[in-house]
Amino acid sequence: MKGVFDQERSSEMNLYKIMFEHYSQKDSKVGTITHLVARSDEEVYEWLKNEPRLSDGSVIYNSYKYSEEDDETFEIYDADYNVIGTESFKERMIRLHGEMFDEDKELNDLYYGLTLYGWQKVKEDILPEAVDTMKSNGIIISEVGGL
Repeated sequence: MKGVFDQERSSEMNLYKIMFEHYSQKDSKVGTITHLVARSDEEVYEWLKNEPRLSDGSVIYNSYKYSEEDDETFEIYDADYNVIGTESFKERMIRLHGEMFDEDKELNDLYYGLTLYGWQKVKEDILPEAVDTMKSNGIIISEVGGL
């Protein structure tokens, strides 16, 4: 199967860290799920939205598709808390780099637990050789379009 580096490159690839925060009634946990090679924050969002299966067999389940379908808009505030615009769920998640960085996210009904996802750009313009080296050293790397 070809990865994103085997495709014609219209722009440089970036390395992202995909993280999670899990909350339940009794405890919480924070960690890194995988690293992802993608061109942009929007590609990371779309990858997460499609609930990808990782190389270890686990799946990143989330409600991004359903939240987009709700067609809700969110107000954007300036430093003085004046409304300066609105954005869709997708635009909000891309701007915040995932729901785990949403300070307004309500943590309700934690009986079954709640997992939030987010991402952070680790390196811009990463070389294919660097990705190969990380993979050969046991670091799980996913690729947009490569799964």
